[in-house]
Amino acid sequence: MEKQETITKVVEAVTQVQEVSGRSCGGIGASTRPVQDVEGFDSLSGIEATVMLSESLGVELPEDCNPFISEDGKRALSVGEIADTLCAYMEAEAIL
Repeated sequence: MEKQETITKVVEAVTQVQEVSGRSCGGIGASTRPVQDVEGFDSLSGIEATVMLSESLGVELPEDCNPFISEDGKRALSVGEIADTLCAYMEAEAIL
């Protein structure tokens, strides 16, 4: 799957989580950091979106996978960075 397709899936997942929660979600793009820039999007929202992404991408992500935060847990990732992380994971899984 190409990065742009993955970006679209990430935007769709974040949008769906926001809509289900009754929160606004306009203007999400590749440079948006959902955990930092999207109103009310927190770690629980990230878990919900990760489950949605796992289903929509057709890949089983590990339980400890949180693509919305850097590996060291100190920085919120942008949609583009999230897509990079997911693409790398999918490529690694395809090799195995």
